[in-house]
Amino acid sequence: MKTSRVVMWGVLTLLAALLTSCSDLVVQNLTSSPSNPTTQKEITFTARVQNIGNKTAGPNKLAFKVGGETVPPTYEVPRLGPGETFSIQRTVSLHVAQNYQITVTVDVNDEVSESREDNNQAKLFCTVTSSVAYRVGVYYYPWHYNDFHGGQYLREHLVPPQMPELGEYNDRTDSVINQHMEWTRYAGIEFWVASWWGPNSREDVTLLNHILPNPNLRNIKIAVFYETTGRTNDFTDYGNLGPDMTYIANHYFNHPNYLKIDGKPVLFIYLTRVLTYRGTLQSSLTTIRNAASAAGFQLFIVGDQVFGSAPSSTSAIALLDAITNYDVYGSMGATGYATQASVNSYYAAQAGWKALAQRVNVGFIPGTSPGFNDRGVRTGHRPLSRKLTSAEEFGSLFRSMIRGAKSHVDGTLGNMIMVTSWNEWHEDTQIEPVRSAAPTSTDDSPSGSDYTTGLSYDGYGQLYLQILREEIDP
Repeated sequence: MKTSRVVMWGVLTLLAALLTSCSDLVVQNLTSSPSNPTTQKEITFTARVQNIGNKTAGPNKLAFKVGGETVPPTYEVPRLGPGETFSIQRTVSLHVAQNYQITVTVDVNDEVSESREDNNQAKLFCTVTSSVAYRVGVYYYPWHYNDFHGGQYLREHLVPPQMPELGEYNDRTDSVINQHMEWTRYAGIEFWVASWWGPNSREDVTLLNHILPNPNLRNIKIAVFYETTGRTNDFTDYGNLGPDMTYIANHYFNHPNYLKIDGKPVLFIYLTRVLTYRGTLQSSLTTIRNAASAAGFQLFIVGDQVFGSAPSSTSAIALLDAITNYDVYGSMGATGYATQASVNSYYAAQAGWKALAQRVNVGFIPGTSPGFNDRGVRTGHRPLSRKLTSAEEFGSLFRSMIRGAKSHVDGTLGNMIMVTSWNEWHEDTQIEPVRSAAPTSTDDSPSGSDYTTGLSYDGYGQLYLQILREEIDP
C-alpha cells in the first residue's frame, strides 16, 4: 500500500513538472519613435518578444497591426530559449492626423504550446498630428572676403580663442560657399537674405561673381537685404534709392535663385522703422517701387519695421508687403540671461505686431536669434547669453526663440521664420559653426572679462544647426 502511494506521488510530481515546464511568449515591450510623430515623419514601432517560460519556444509568427489594417503583416519569430528576447521593428508613414491603435500579437497562429495563451498581445496608442512646414531664412553677410571684414569679433578675444570652423575665411572661395550651402541644407534653411551695400561693393561682387553663379546653389534662394544706413548716409541723403533699385533689378531679379513671393522679387529693407520715424518711409518706398516697376518688376517689400511693442496705427505697416524684426536683441531688451519670461514677453509683443499687419493684409515674419555680444567691435551694449539661465544648456535661448516664432508664423507667407544671423560675427549672432572647444568666460582684455562681462561662451561646433534642424523639421 505504501509502495502504491509512493508510485502515485511520483506520477503526480512528474505530471506537475510536465505541466509547469512550458514556454510562455509575451510582447514584453512596445514603443514608437519619434515620441511626437507628425504626418510627414516616418514612425518606427519596436516590439520586443520574450519567452518568460522555462521551456524553449519554437519558431512562430508575429502579427504587427497598425490602425485599422484588416490583414496586418506578419514577421518570423525564431526559436527562443527561456528568458531569451527578440525585437521586431516596423516603420510606416501615417498621413492622416488621428489616434492609431497598434496591436502586436506573437504566436498568432497558435504554433507554440504555452503555459498561458491569453498573454500574447500588446497594444499601444499613437497620436499623429498634422505637420507644419516652415520656410527658414537667415541674414547672410557676404562681406568677409580676404580680411574677414576686419575681424573685431568677440570669439577671437576669448581665452583660448573660438575660431569659425572654416577659420577666418574668404567668402569668395568655392570651398567656403559650398560648405555654407551644405550646412544650410542640413539645418533646413531655405533662403539667404544677403546684406547689400551698393553697386560694386564687396558684398555685391561676392554675390554676383561668386555665390549666384555657383552650380551647387541648387534650391537655395537669395534675397537682397538693402542696407539703408549705408545707402542713405545715415538717413540724410536718399539720392541712391532709385539708381540702386534699378541696378538690383537689372542684376538680381531675373536670376532663377532669387527669392520671390507670388511671383514678385522679395526685397528686405533694413530699418524701415527709422524711415517711419523720420517721416520718409512713404517717399522712399515710392522711389524704390517706381524704379523697380520701370525695370519691369513689381516688388514684394519686407520691412524691418517690428521693434518693441506694437504701435496704435497701421499707416506705416500698410505701405509694406510684410514686416519683420531684425534686431531681436534690442527689441527683446534683455541682457545677461534672458529667461523664459523675457522670451514670452517678446513674442507677446510680436503677436501684437502680427495682429496689426493682418488687419491691413500685410504679411508677418517672426524673428529669432541665438544671443548677442558686439563688444569685439564696439562698446556700450551689454551682452545677451546664449543660455536662458546660468543653469541651462548652451543653445537654450535659441531653441526657446524658435519655438516662440513657430507660434507666430504667417500661413500666407508659407510660415516664414528669420534667423539673425548666419555669420554676423561682429555681433556674435551667428549660427555658423565654431570649432569645438570647452566653455570659457575669460578673454584677453586687461581685466579678463571686458568682452565676456563674465558670461560663458562655448565652442559650440554645429550645435545651432542641429537645434534648428530638430525644431524646424516637420
